Amino acid sequence: MIETTEWFWGEAFSKFGFNDGDGLNFTDKVAGIIEALGYETNCDSWGIHNYMIMDIIKDGESIYPENVRVGYTNPALYLPPDIIAELNDHFGPDESLW
Repeated sequence: MIETTEWFWGEAFSKFGFNDGDGLNFTDKVAGIIEALGYETNCDSWGIHNYMIMDIIKDGESIYPENVRVGYTNPALYLPPDIIAELNDHFGPDESLW
């Protein structure tokens, strides 16, 4: 039997992504694409919730604006265009519900 799982790259930035941490998790796949662009990712679990990307570093500094509520803010609102374009190209557009 083959089962398929539908997921969106934005779930790797959401506290409630990947079925609130109870489902399959693809955060490392998303982080790998970002790291291939020359960024560093910091991933961790949020308590019993999702294992997610907590921060992205470039040249020793976080790229996240100060007003970002990590785990709650739609990453399409703060990620640089090169990251969004690469994630969309690799995984398809993020259609998760924010």
